[in-house]
Amino acid sequence: EVFKRDDFTCKYCGRKSPEVVLECDHIVPLCEGGSSDPINLTTACWDCNRGKGGVPLADVITGEDPHDRAVMLLERERQLREYNQVLAESRERREHEADQLIRFWCAATGYGGVYPSERHWLIYELDRVPAETIRKAMEVAMARRKTEDFRYTSAVLGNWKNEGKL
Repeated sequence: EVFKRDDFTCKYCGRKSPEVVLECDHIVPLCEGGSSDPINLTTACWDCNRGKGGVPLADVITGEDPHDRAVMLLERERQLREYNQVLAESRERREHEADQLIRFWCAATGYGGVYPSERHWLIYELDRVPAETIRKAMEVAMARRKTEDFRYTSAVLGNWKNEGKL
């Protein structure tokens, strides 16, 4: 997790894996009372970590207070959690709208269901096109009796996009 957080880059010299062997380094050294909590760990290459030894990070890198970095990392993690929550809610909304569109399609056409790939296509489209617009494209397909799958509906949406109607 520390390597991922630090983008697999030594925080001392900037070299990256696989160019160098990476290790976790203690910002506040264990010999000075530091812990192995991720907030006290940073990515270091083998050479830099051996050269630094038990010297505190603040003595090696000037201009960056380890406490300030820890606060910044905590803030990044909070923002990442919130961002992931927004993504999850968006995905749930699109899945719900896709299920509603499938129910509408099945009720209007008499089909018992759609293929998983068609549901996936609907979820994908709902990230780009409002559900009501997809429903109107479905109605066009139904009026033309092109209901064996969603290909005609997809073509209608593509035409509307090309004509600047979307």
